[in-house]
Amino acid sequence: MKLIKKITLSAITVALLAGCQTKPGSSTQVAKVSNRASNAQVAKSAYDFKDHDITIPAYFDTQGLERCTFDVNNETDSCPLKKPIVRMYFDLAQVTGSGIGVDAMREFDNNNLLLMVENQFAGINRFRIITRDDDTISKEQQIFLQQQGAKAAAKRAEVKALMPDFIVKIDSLRTIKTEGAYSDWADYTLELTTGVINPQTREKLSHPNLGKIRVKSEDVRERSELQFTRLSGRYYTGFHYDDSAHVNAVFNDMGSRGIDILLTRMLSEMPATAQVLGIKGNKISLDRGQNAGVLPNETMIIFSYEAGFVEPLGVAHVNPSRNSANGEIIRWKDSNMANNVKNKAENGIYRAASGAKIFAVSVGTPANFLESRT
Repeated sequence: MKLIKKITLSAITVALLAGCQTKPGSSTQVAKVSNRASNAQVAKSAYDFKDHDITIPAYFDTQGLERCTFDVNNETDSCPLKKPIVRMYFDLAQVTGSGIGVDAMREFDNNNLLLMVENQFAGINRFRIITRDDDTISKEQQIFLQQQGAKAAAKRAEVKALMPDFIVKIDSLRTIKTEGAYSDWADYTLELTTGVINPQTREKLSHPNLGKIRVKSEDVRERSELQFTRLSGRYYTGFHYDDSAHVNAVFNDMGSRGIDILLTRMLSEMPATAQVLGIKGNKISLDRGQNAGVLPNETMIIFSYEAGFVEPLGVAHVNPSRNSANGEIIRWKDSNMANNVKNKAENGIYRAASGAKIFAVSVGTPANFLESRT
């Protein structure tokens, strides 16, 4: 009888285990992935925020704020406000496809895109960019030597170049699709993938994770502009698909769009931050501005920080000057702490009590930022 019971229990156990193994996991589901072109994602205006939107944005780390020195040349590595020093690389792009127009794509010069990336990232002042424009640096050194002499040049050479905190490596892939018909159009695609590397440890880092960016020629050109006609297998009229100058012009525009998208992703993953010096009514004063990468028409979350705890207070519309910024809290958070701060600010200038600080953190690229820079 005992043996029969043991066999019966074992059979039931096996059946239960088999049943568990055949059921799909409840925490996952099948999802379709879009392969359409990538789009730039910009911050929502502070005027469009609801109460539940007033939260600390993803990727912002509040740990270590108390260790910040607010000195750009002497900031500790543990301070989340430290502007990272970055060196960028743009690979020799891969080309796929065969036949019509492929040879012209192979002649594209990626160095122009590299310099474009450096200029865009340096211009927002949220990173310290080490340029790879060696030709310009070499020319400047020669001119300085001619004008100032060897002694001055030797003294200048004592200044050490910046060492990067991480390297941004951008790989690209260019493709062309045509039907090879009598009348057709060139359909180009540019894919950019970005890796971040610690140059000291050679480790590939998970943050910032910028993903893949896909730009199509129809994003920057009307399809009619890329239409062409062939006779007897040769180019006849329309878009000059086999002329590298014409093809490069299209890819330059596609690359520029890709860089804009890359920039918006980086601005989201590495937000700008400043300390709130005071609040008067709905007005706020920040201790840093353009020097810390705060952008015009920035949407920023205002929050209190004390003993490692974060409490959102409101959302503000901010404009920077060179070393400071001023803004207005457009919507206060519906909370006891936010109401307390708001009431005190209505009767004078509110400053955080000893042991607490108030900060502002950006939530992404301002909506009109890309248009104003083109």
